[in-house]
Amino acid sequence: MTAPCETVRSDGYRAVLAVVRVTAPAGVEAPTVEAELTRALHEHAKRPITAELSLADGTGPFPRRGPARYAFVGVLRTASDLTDGELAARAEKVARKALRRRFGEPAAAEVRTEMTDAEAGAYWHSLCGTPHRPA
Repeated sequence: MTAPCETVRSDGYRAVLAVVRVTAPAGVEAPTVEAELTRALHEHAKRPITAELSLADGTGPFPRRGPARYAFVGVLRTASDLTDGELAARAEKVARKALRRRFGEPAAAEVRTEMTDAEAGAYWHSLCGTPHRPA
């Protein structure tokens, strides 16, 4: 089943698990991209989005030549009444503009909120860490 992973808290904020795929020019490090994405989403003038991002396990600046590609797992929160698709589209537009303004071409971003239960579980462990099991 493919569905958005969403929770609604008592304070009215909606939290949505999202995957942000980023293409950046060669040589741009993941922490720099993560910081730029977080800043851009947080400081959006009309509707700020709180973003908690983490580099997804097994991703990095692949391939060795050409643009770097990263995947970030994040929890996006907003107080507005946007649907998941609208939230993803708004976050993607803000992220894409910020990355192109900061790094130039070929910077791009894609935000996805719909995923299978297996994907959501794997991405959740990338965000929060693998649970500890006693030996």
